[in-house]
Amino acid sequence: MKKAFLLLIIIPFIFSCNSKSKHLEKDSKVIEITNYLDSLDGFSGTVLIAKNDSVLFKKAYGFAHLGHKVKNNVNTKFSYASIGKSFTAVAIFQLIQAGKLSLNDPVGKFLPNYPNKNVRDSITIKLLLSHRSGLPNFFHSEKFINSSKDQFRTLESLSPLYENEPLENKPNEQFSYRNTNYIVLGRIIEEITKTPYEQFIHNNIFSVASMKNTGNYDIDFPIENAAENYTLSDIHPNELQKNIFMSAAKGGPAGGGYTTLDDLYKFATAFKNNQFLTPKYSLLMKKEPLNGSYGYGMQFASAKGSGIYGHSGGHFGAGVEWRVFDKQNYTVILLTNKDLDQGFLDARFFIEQTIAGTTPKLNSYFFTKKMINTCLNHGIEQTKQILADSKNNLSEIAINAKGYEMIKRGFYKNAIDLFELEVFAFPKSYDAYDSLGEAYMKSGNTDASIKNYKKSLELNPDNQNAKEKIKELLKI
Repeated sequence: MKKAFLLLIIIPFIFSCNSKSKHLEKDSKVIEITNYLDSLDGFSGTVLIAKNDSVLFKKAYGFAHLGHKVKNNVNTKFSYASIGKSFTAVAIFQLIQAGKLSLNDPVGKFLPNYPNKNVRDSITIKLLLSHRSGLPNFFHSEKFINSSKDQFRTLESLSPLYENEPLENKPNEQFSYRNTNYIVLGRIIEEITKTPYEQFIHNNIFSVASMKNTGNYDIDFPIENAAENYTLSDIHPNELQKNIFMSAAKGGPAGGGYTTLDDLYKFATAFKNNQFLTPKYSLLMKKEPLNGSYGYGMQFASAKGSGIYGHSGGHFGAGVEWRVFDKQNYTVILLTNKDLDQGFLDARFFIEQTIAGTTPKLNSYFFTKKMINTCLNHGIEQTKQILADSKNNLSEIAINAKGYEMIKRGFYKNAIDLFELEVFAFPKSYDAYDSLGEAYMKSGNTDASIKNYKKSLELNPDNQNAKEKIKELLKI
């Protein structure tokens, strides 16, 4: 059973003609990062690294257009995915600062005709900002996935996808990252200001930071110097396809617009230097939550108290991030136009490790990557031997994701080995057995597939996917 999860991406580039390029030779961390990024195979995007508000590193990799072999450059526009939530959150705090709303105001105060009374009365601005509202996930709904995306260009056009749907859970019961939260925040911005969301963001954020190459463009119209987004195809194994049919035709409060390396750096710098908000409200956005790693439209590194904040975004064939390393005085901008696991995570975590030091999460990531490669290149038995002698933790999500990549590519034996590794490392995970059952099913081994689906059901009797697959397989 495939798990959906959000990842991030990274990309590099260097100043070859900039007077500040001389700093590159003096910063050992940047040199180390440069060498690593240059070694990544197939990496596509751009990366900027600054220290003390001085850009040390800026470089482009890969192609903006594979068909015409047009290379990315440091001025290429990239989809900024969920980074749009940063802009929406800043806009909300600007309105709070102006006294036009508060964190505890309910949705119904501004959207009195919202059809769900529970939403009107119980979901607050605070819960929307922190993804604790319980609103349904329209972005992964069948209605959205199976609809023509060119009809979704306005906030109003998205309303039927979620307004009349039941909540996933009670308000403030749990954290669930949902684009729906920020679409509703965008509607509230429009209601309060009587200004279209896009215009308000332009006037109060993009113009303030001189972000002249950022906006919510219609993606089915020409965008000057923009990179296409490439994801691994479900139709043609091992080939890349464009993602144009996989998201709304225009970006909005939850993300989906386009930006450049320099523009996003301008935003990060302006935010850090309190150009959008007074220090009081900037600090409120920078306040790390007691539980979890997501605050008020802000993401924080997993290591508590690291001082690393910003926001990332990822979708099919797109991944981006802006990050401020407050304690070390670095700012990093990452933009890519391939799937998140096609070099982005490697770059992202290596940069964090080099600048801020290692953490259990980073150790787990790189150890898991090593074990996945060992499994793929040398087999499951050799991998098990290494694991038996190691005290490092594996990431089940990373193994599972790589296994499904192998299924997508049609490499069923590799997928089986990876899911066998997942079962070995996480013997109580019903999802691991469910995934192994799917890999065997794809390979044509019905008996092994049924066996693993049954084991998944033993661990989780409520696994409906396993029940359905067993019924299908028994009919064969």
